[in-house]
Order: sequence, then structure tokens, then C-alpha cells
Amino acid sequence: MNIFSIDITIPEIQLLRSSLDVITVSGKDAKFVAALQIKLEQEMQTIQQMIIAAEAQKKKDLEQVIVQEARKAAKEAAKQAQ
Repeated sequence: MNIFSIDITIPEIQLLRSSLDVITVSGKDAKFVAALQIKLEQEMQTIQQMIIAAEAQKKKDLEQVIVQEARKAAKEAAKQAQ
């Protein structure tokens, strides 16, 4: 079996996943459709985890910048006070 990669958005993945719930499937294709549903669900979960991790990293980075800027401001204030 060949595996290919395509660029699609989250809403496109969600549409594909939800459309699999409403199609008519013959018995011979049921396992294939079920496996595809599982793949799409897993991919959506992976994407959500990646988004959450990226947001957490952004928050952490922002907090570090805020701390650095606060230290700079405190040093400047101390210099000006002398």
C-alpha cells in the first residue's frame, strides 16, 4: 500500500470525518470505512495535542520575556536611583 501526504486544514479533516458517518457502506467496505474513521479521529486528536503544546510553549515564552523585561526595568530604575 502506498502512503501519501496532502495538505488539508482542520475543518477539511473534520468534514471528511463527519461525512463518513452519513455515507452508505456495503458490507465489504465497512472495515475500510471504520479504519478510515479511526485514522481521521486519531489525526484530529494529534493535531489538537500539537495545538495545545504550541500554545503552552507560546505562553511559557511570553512569561520568560515578561520576566526579562521586568528585570531590565528594575536594573534601569536602580541605575537612575543612584
